[in-house]
Amino acid sequence: MTMKKKIWIVVALLIVALAAVYLLIPSQIQVTKVVVIKAPISASNRYFLDPKKWQQWWPSSDSVAKQTSNNIGFFYKTASHTPTQALFNGYGVNTLFNDMQLKGEIIYAQIGLESVAYFWKYQYSSSYNPFKRVADYFTLKALLKNTGEVLAAMKAFLESEEKLYGMKINHSMVVDTLLVSTKAVFPFYPNNDQVYQMIDALKNYVQQKGAKQKGYPMLNVTRLDSTHYQTMVALPVDKQLDETSNFSWKKMVAGKILISEVKGGEARAREALNQMHNYVTDYQITSPAIPFISFITDRKSVKDSSIWISRIYYPVM
Repeated sequence: MTMKKKIWIVVALLIVALAAVYLLIPSQIQVTKVVVIKAPISASNRYFLDPKKWQQWWPSSDSVAKQTSNNIGFFYKTASHTPTQALFNGYGVNTLFNDMQLKGEIIYAQIGLESVAYFWKYQYSSSYNPFKRVADYFTLKALLKNTGEVLAAMKAFLESEEKLYGMKINHSMVVDTLLVSTKAVFPFYPNNDQVYQMIDALKNYVQQKGAKQKGYPMLNVTRLDSTHYQTMVALPVDKQLDETSNFSWKKMVAGKILISEVKGGEARAREALNQMHNYVTDYQITSPAIPFISFITDRKSVKDSSIWISRIYYPVM
């Protein structure tokens, strides 16, 4: 083979290679990473649509950069991601990866009743230079591995009930059906002393009537308006008692109930009750009765609130 023929073959191969680059890698390079998460859309939205909560599911514990303006930057390995503006069904994201500045977006779509698909995608205008275009293409492919691991961490968080709601929620049946209760309205959220005054009054009434307390004291506080809180305290008892102007009895339906147990002070118990309400709302569960907090620890005798045990009960159908 002559030298001239060899040169033509090399030129032809180069032309084919260049043509392949321009045919296979368009000037507008688009890449997308997809993950399907088994969780109600309302639950996932609570942790996705508020970027301040991203750190709770982000894969690195030291992931948050300093806040600049109204934006918060998140790092993972060699990439930094900054959520920018809320979209109709997602969030815009600015990314710096291997010295490449990229504008992308994370959007979501509901799949069925309890699943959500997240799409993290970028579109990048590459150079006419074939070598630069190939380099850009492989950089974006490497970025997909980064975003894929971030989405995997999000999936692990949202699919974990204990992480999503901060506690394990058990489905059970109502055991103690007979309750004696008393109510009061306060111009503020009642403190521990006020609640225990009501509990002690109930205990004295139960004892006077010859009944036996079968379980722990129960508390429900309902906010009536901006300044008034209706407070109901109840005790499970072994028999029906006469009603008075201060005390009444209730027979709970021996049906289904959600139960969770948490450790900590009053704020922790109230947060657990709120999270239980989120759970009921997320899964569109009907509740036939008010939820309540049961004091497993005697808060009057144990002063260290960090070791208080509270049990959350939420009747459901």
